Amino acid sequence: MEKIKLAIVGCGGMGGRHLLGLQELAQSGMSNVALAAVCDLRRDNAERLADNAASLLGERPLVCDDVAHMVKMRPDLQAVAVATDAGSHHIVACQAFELGLHVLCEKPLGISMRACNLILAAQARAGKALSVAENYRRDPMARLTKALLAAGVIGQPEVMFDLSASGGANILILPWRHYKQMGGMVIDGGVHNADLMLYYLGAVADVFARTRLWESVRYRGARSGVADFYQAWHHEIPAAITATSEDLFVAVVQFKSGAVGNWTQFYAAHGKGFGQKVIYGQRGSLVCGGIRNGSPPVLTLDSGTEITGDGLLDLVPDYHLDEIGERLFGSARPASFTLSFPACDRKLLAIEYHEFGRCVLTGTALEVDGLIGRQALAICYAGLESGVLNRPVSVDDVEQERTTIYEADINAYWKI
Repeated sequence: MEKIKLAIVGCGGMGGRHLLGLQELAQSGMSNVALAAVCDLRRDNAERLADNAASLLGERPLVCDDVAHMVKMRPDLQAVAVATDAGSHHIVACQAFELGLHVLCEKPLGISMRACNLILAAQARAGKALSVAENYRRDPMARLTKALLAAGVIGQPEVMFDLSASGGANILILPWRHYKQMGGMVIDGGVHNADLMLYYLGAVADVFARTRLWESVRYRGARSGVADFYQAWHHEIPAAITATSEDLFVAVVQFKSGAVGNWTQFYAAHGKGFGQKVIYGQRGSLVCGGIRNGSPPVLTLDSGTEITGDGLLDLVPDYHLDEIGERLFGSARPASFTLSFPACDRKLLAIEYHEFGRCVLTGTALEVDGLIGRQALAICYAGLESGVLNRPVSVDDVEQERTTIYEADINAYWKI
């Protein structure tokens, strides 16, 4: 199978997860991506990832600490995967486009709407592909949830609840996720939720939110989740940090369809954690399928009948995964599955890479392109802007930079 030559830029925890995704894709027998180089400002991170690549993929990629130099050393490069921190996505992506490369960019697409728009302008000039690595919607249980909604099993959706609480006063993964100029958890985590809202219920008109920062001091925990992906850098984390980004986000989301969402993310919750996603329609409710845990959707009808697992499949005869999804998850029509978080994570990354490789090789459309990636981020920023302005904020206004009060100091920090 023909393969594109690709480099991973950003060799920390997320870069390591990308490497595992490439290994999973290679083992599937459907690999269309070859890792040719790795790049990081920290040479030690790049060397570590290259060593791991040699072990996992059988070939050690070129190691660089500068993207332009990397392209000179590997003129056959066709694409980069941007796995740096969120604040530098626009810097790396724009440079890659200027160098004539296709770009797979981790979520969020940019640190602000202006950053996103700089990336989109650079893509337009280059005429290259831009994929946003949004993996939640690619989970088979998200695919099944979407199929059930499309089949009308609950009728017209009216209300979506997306509620979660966890975190306490711990540093969540790494310190930068608590700094406003780096996006914060409402952006870094919330963009996943926003993308699922778009996937399940369509475009959002406006958001009205209350936001707070409850835990202004965060402390290093015993480990750096998620799983062990970031543990190698745990010793570099300070004992305590001063947080500057909001850790509470409570929003009413108005969908263009007329449906309304109740969206709460609380990253400073002490005690018992909580999480639930459920959609109510004219004829029943649907608890959304789990993401990266294999738990099936749960349908409850007005009659009191509850359907889950294999019983759901009769309701969606057209539901099936594509070829790469079927191969990785072992079924064309899974109603549930049992996999560890790391195993599921790397399979979803493999699916992202396979789609990206196919796009570069054949010109096929991408599911999550730059416009969709920007729209998901704009939903988050509409809520954060609303928290400052104390009124509903239009997602379209945010995308077009007509409302930028909250983002102003972020743009100033990055000089954009």
